[in-house]
Amino acid sequence: MAEERSKKQQPAKKRRTKSPPRQSTDEKPAAKRPKATAKTVNKKSQPKKKKRKQSAVSQKKRPVVAHQSKNPVYTVLFNVVFYGFILIMILGSIAFATTGNTDKSVLGYRFFGVLTDSMVPRDPEKQKGGFHSGDIIIVKNIAGDQAKVGDIITFRPSIKSQAFLTHRVKEKLDHLGDTKGTYYITQGDANLAEDVPINEKQVIGKKVTVIPKVGAFLSFIRENPVVSIIFLISVFGFITIIRYYILNK
Repeated sequence: MAEERSKKQQPAKKRRTKSPPRQSTDEKPAAKRPKATAKTVNKKSQPKKKKRKQSAVSQKKRPVVAHQSKNPVYTVLFNVVFYGFILIMILGSIAFATTGNTDKSVLGYRFFGVLTDSMVPRDPEKQKGGFHSGDIIIVKNIAGDQAKVGDIITFRPSIKSQAFLTHRVKEKLDHLGDTKGTYYITQGDANLAEDVPINEKQVIGKKVTVIPKVGAFLSFIRENPVVSIIFLISVFGFITIIRYYILNK
């Protein structure tokens, strides 16, 4: 009887191992998995929204890029004109200041520095075209007999003179005493007396225009060429940096 009871008790133990609590433990991870998958789905869906936003922003910026592509054309043209003008002015100033030969001309034009105030007009309404000391005058080469009354001409006081005068023609003569030829009587606008008559061989040219207040600067360049060239290059570089900063700000 004892053996039969033990045999009957053994199947009961096996049945207890197949109890439903294990099934409940198996179902708990299954219930948690959908939650984890839902979170992962939500996490994956979020970057898609960001990409859409970025694409929308990029589409808005496209017209701006297309508009900026036109600007470099105008900036290049402006840079060529701007820097070309500065270089011409600097090189022209250096060429004028460093040359000591006054007989040289560039394309038929000469540059002279004004040292006195003999051409400051006493009557600006009648005496037009005057200038002051420190100015630069540009003189065009002309034939000696082409000047007219009222013109401001540059001439040598004597044929062998290395100095020059620039005064207004007051009279034009076809002879001087018994000597035939073209002669001029000149006078400075600020002077009260006439100059000594000159003949056509002493005439250099006719004043075309005036660059005010540059003579002192050019005379300094002539006396200090190395320092002046370094200074001009530094100024040119400073202007370039400032302009680049303003355009890219």
